[in-house]
Amino acid sequence: MEVESETATVLHVSQDPSTGAAFTSLSEAVRAAEVGTVIRIGPGVYEELPIVIYREDLQIIGEGEVRIVCKSRNPVFRLLAERLLVKNLTLYQEAEEDTESESIACLIVESGSATVDTCTICGTAGGVLVTRAAEPLLCHCTITDCLDFGIKVWANAKPNVEHCTLRDLKGFGIVAYGKSAGRFSHCDLSGMTHAAIVCGGKSTTEFDHNLIHDCHQGGFWVQEESECSILNNEVHNTRLAAFQVGGHADPIVSGNIARDSQGGGIVVHENAKGTYCRNEVKGNRLAGVGVTDDADPTFNGNVISDGQSGGIVLHGRCFGVFEKNRIVNNARANVGLKGTANPFFDGNTVSGGSGYGIWIQDNSTGMFQNNVIERNAFANVAVSDCASPILDQNVIIDGLQMGLLLRHNERGVYRNNRISGHASGNVVLLDSASPVLTANQITHGRAGGVLARGSSTPTLIRNRISNNEGANLAVLDDSCPTITGNFITDAPARGLVIISKASGTFAHNVICNSDLANVYVGGDACPKLEGNVIYNGAASGLVIEDNAKGEFNQNLISGHEQPAVAVQGHAAPTMQRNIVMHGGSGGVWLDEHAASTLCGCFAAVYGCFTAGYGCVAAMYGCFAAIYGGCLSLFGGCSWSFCWA
Repeated sequence: MEVESETATVLHVSQDPSTGAAFTSLSEAVRAAEVGTVIRIGPGVYEELPIVIYREDLQIIGEGEVRIVCKSRNPVFRLLAERLLVKNLTLYQEAEEDTESESIACLIVESGSATVDTCTICGTAGGVLVTRAAEPLLCHCTITDCLDFGIKVWANAKPNVEHCTLRDLKGFGIVAYGKSAGRFSHCDLSGMTHAAIVCGGKSTTEFDHNLIHDCHQGGFWVQEESECSILNNEVHNTRLAAFQVGGHADPIVSGNIARDSQGGGIVVHENAKGTYCRNEVKGNRLAGVGVTDDADPTFNGNVISDGQSGGIVLHGRCFGVFEKNRIVNNARANVGLKGTANPFFDGNTVSGGSGYGIWIQDNSTGMFQNNVIERNAFANVAVSDCASPILDQNVIIDGLQMGLLLRHNERGVYRNNRISGHASGNVVLLDSASPVLTANQITHGRAGGVLARGSSTPTLIRNRISNNEGANLAVLDDSCPTITGNFITDAPARGLVIISKASGTFAHNVICNSDLANVYVGGDACPKLEGNVIYNGAASGLVIEDNAKGEFNQNLISGHEQPAVAVQGHAAPTMQRNIVMHGGSGGVWLDEHAASTLCGCFAAVYGCFTAGYGCVAAMYGCFAAIYGGCLSLFGGCSWSFCWA
């Protein structure tokens, strides 16, 4: 701040003799100045030798357009004292060609608390170098056309830089290294050939409310062991990532906008950590957030949207905690895991993507809990290759294709999730998938509840599978699931369908209230059903037809409007110790070429056992009771009887 007391010594510098100024050179005036002197410089271009200022309370103020030119590898000004003021000057350093410029600058502040106000700094070397323990204030300055850097902060320096413009630099904008600190606020950075801001070493610099745009590389580059704070900045239209964090850096990145870069939004790699909260990341050409190479960041409360190549992508060996983020409307996957990624996702919203909601590939694992995953164009969750994630207590709803798509050799665990309202099936298992699904609610699928195909071997335990159009649970191809203790109910069509060459074990399930057969077994299927309760269907309870076989033991089949059990075609099941009762039009119907073995079965209600033409059946220890006409045989039947 400019302060001139009535008793201060004022020295005038001018190239115009008519002014009567005592000095024509700034260097001369500085040498003549005492503590507390004010030097006022008239308009003009002053070619000076390097100027070192070590006296305290000195003010150097330009009046009009003042340009100080120094043709040297040394700085125009080297500031070493407390309470200096440099104001309204253009400083231009013309260093020798081929001079290594990383350690030279137009203005060097080595110590003290100088104020540099409304100056323009330019030339063929660096802009401003702040080093040692200096604590200067730079405000309202323009730093342009410099080489290598605009402002470099080194050692233990702690500058305060505010309302400055850095543009068109042939290098970096701001570089903070060593153990430097300080604060940069409300600055405008553009047109750098390298990253706009670099933080390294053990710097703890704060960047607040800056605008960074139209750079030829990235916005922020944080590396080594920096713990800088990046707050409330806007970064847009950079050629590389808006934020890149590597090494062992651990920054705080909060309240920023990262948009419309030609690279990613935020990239965290190489063992980096960091806390990233309340940022808005949108419209970037690559992933909104990328994590790789042993990185372990924490993302909380961010909005990651409208990315052209994905929302969050984790690749390779990496970790991370992602909580309460909104990851929406991204192309490809809203969230993608590859390699051996192992993150923790809790309480996020993953919605409206034009690809998958969450896509987990390769050998990735990870924990996903309490997330809402909805309205994505492909599967809301796709797990493939050898991935083995855990999904717990998520809401997975209203996808335009599948809810869960599990394929290849995946081995995930899915528990306590609500999976509902998907256009192409709530859960689809393909190839050799072998997941475990426990205590999920799988409801209102528009093309089925759970579909197991290929050679999949899923395990389903204590799930509620209900109100799905098509079948609540369908098992096809060579699939061989283990289905235990599930409640399969209220299907508008069939409850459980087992066809093709499917097999598997279905034990202690409740299967009820289907509009068609509660259980249908066809094709060449050969399942084992044991200890199930199959009741209250609008059609039959158990239909076995085509060339199906299988074992059906100790099941309770009751309360169906059509025959409780219908064995048709060339089916040849083995049924032991089942209870078949209250069939609306019969208990067990054996049709034509059926070849069943029934042992120890109990059948109640009129027409308990009915055999069609050409039926071959063996009945051992069966008990038929309650009404007359319990056994009906049509011509051509071949039976063996051993009544209980």
